[in-house]
Amino acid sequence: MNKYFLSLYRKNLASKLSFLKRKDCEVMDKVGEKESVKLFNLVSARVVAYQKFLKENKVAIRKIVNIKDFKKLPLISKENYIKKNDLEDLLPPKELSNITTFSATSGSTGEPTFFPRSEDQDKNYEYISEIFLTTQLGLSKKKSTLVIIGFGLGVWIGGIFTYKNFNKLASKGYKISLLPVGPQKDMFLKSLKKFGGLFDQVILAGYPPFIKDIVDESVSYGIDFAKCNAKVLTAAESYSEDFRDYIAKKIKAKNIYTDFVNIYGTVELGTMAHETPLAILIRRLACKNKDIFKAVFNNSARLPTLGQYHPYLVYFEELEGELVGTGVGSSIPLIRYKFADRGGVIPFKEMIERLKSVGVDIVKEAAKNGIDKTVLNLPFVYVYERSDLVVNLMGINIYPEYVKSGLQKTGIEEKVTGKFSMVTKNDKNQDQFLEINVELKNGEASSPQLLKLIENFVVSSLQEKSTEYDYLYKNSSEESKKKITPQILLFNYEDKTYFAPGAKQKWVLK
Repeated sequence: MNKYFLSLYRKNLASKLSFLKRKDCEVMDKVGEKESVKLFNLVSARVVAYQKFLKENKVAIRKIVNIKDFKKLPLISKENYIKKNDLEDLLPPKELSNITTFSATSGSTGEPTFFPRSEDQDKNYEYISEIFLTTQLGLSKKKSTLVIIGFGLGVWIGGIFTYKNFNKLASKGYKISLLPVGPQKDMFLKSLKKFGGLFDQVILAGYPPFIKDIVDESVSYGIDFAKCNAKVLTAAESYSEDFRDYIAKKIKAKNIYTDFVNIYGTVELGTMAHETPLAILIRRLACKNKDIFKAVFNNSARLPTLGQYHPYLVYFEELEGELVGTGVGSSIPLIRYKFADRGGVIPFKEMIERLKSVGVDIVKEAAKNGIDKTVLNLPFVYVYERSDLVVNLMGINIYPEYVKSGLQKTGIEEKVTGKFSMVTKNDKNQDQFLEINVELKNGEASSPQLLKLIENFVVSSLQEKSTEYDYLYKNSSEESKKKITPQILLFNYEDKTYFAPGAKQKWVLK
C-alpha cells in the first residue's frame, strides 16, 4: 500500500489535487481494497510476528485472495500483537536500518509502546499536510506563514512529526517558518506577540484545550489577532462547533471552513484523516438539523470528528461501531488493527446520497459557501472517543488505573471505597477540565482537608503514570496547573448518582 502510494506521489501539487478531485471515488475505494490485500500478502510473507499470529489463529494464507477473504482475518491490537513481539519481528527484513524516528504512546499501565518510522512513512504525512496546508490554511510560495507548534515535543508523535514534515515543505519553495515551542503557553504567547505580525499569516498548532488557553490569554499579552491573520491546526481530540465558533470569533477568522483543520491520527498509523472544508460544512449542517445528524451519524447522540482520508494510505473498516485500520503509517505494517476508537466509515458517494435523502444537495451547499473548489472525492471517517476506558484531557489519555493508584494511599484508602467515575467537561468559558467523582466509605464525610489530600495524591499519580501529563504539569504556570488539576467531588456511600448498589461501576462517563 505504501509503495503504491509513493509511486503516485508527485512533486507538483496541482496534479495531486487534480487527481483527488477528478478520480472516481468508487475506483479509489476499490484500489484501496486491492492494495490492502497486496499488503497482507507482503506482510504474511515477510514479517515474522504476523506469520506467527496467523499460525496461532489457524489462518490459511493462500486462501486470502480478495477483500472478502481479507475481512475475515482476525484483528490485531496493541495487546495481542505489538506487545507480544520483539521489535525486529514486527518489522519487514532490513527495515530496522531504515528507521529514522521513534515515537511512543502510553498504554493503560503507563508503559510506553514505541513505533518507529522511516522516511517513506513520513512522506505520507508530507503529502497530506501539503494538501490541507495549501487548500485550507493558506500556505503558498508567495505569502509567508509562521507555524507555532504547541503539540507535545520529545518522544510523542505530535510535535516532532509536525515539525519534521512541515520543514520538508520549506525545501519545496513554500514560505513556511516553524517555531516549535511545545505546550508552553507563556513561550507560545510571547512568540506569537513578538513574531506574529511579521508574517502574512500565523498557524496556531496544538491540542484544542491548549489553543483555547492561548486565545483566552492572548489579551493579557497584548496580542491583536486582527494583525495576525491566524489559522488553527489541532489534533488528538474532537471539539464542538460552538468551540470552533468561539475560537473563530476570538482570532477573527475570515472563513470558518478553511481556517481550521482538526486531524485524526495515531502513533501506530500516523495521520489517517483530516477535516476538509466539505467535512466541516457537513458537520455544521448536522449540528443544526436533527434529520441531517441522524442521516450522517446513525442516530448517535454525540458529535464526532468528521474527516476525509486517502484510501491508498489507510484502509478503514467499521466493525460493530468501532474502527479498524490497515496501512503502513509506521515501520510496523498493520493488518486490520483495532484502535479501540468508536466511529464509522462513509464512502464519498454514500455521503452524497445520505444527505440527498434528507433534502440536502451538498454540492450546491459547498458552492453557496464558496468551498466547491476544495472538494476532494475521498471517503469519510467519523470518530468518537476511544471505546476502551479512557478520558482525554489536553490531548493526554487518562486511564482509570492512574486514578486508582492515587486513591490507594495511606490517609485516603481509609476514607473512600476506591470506586469513582471520571469525565472531561467544559465550563461556561469553554475551558476543559477533568472531574473525578469519588465514593466515600459508609459513615465517612467530606471535608476540605480530605478533598485536598485526594487531589494531591491523584495529581502525583498522574505525573507518575503519564509522562505527557508530568511534562505539561511541570512546564505550566500556576494558573494553568489549576486547569489541569482534577476537580474532586465526594459522594456519600452508595449514592445513586454514580454508585448505585448492585450496578457495575462505570469508571469512565461518556
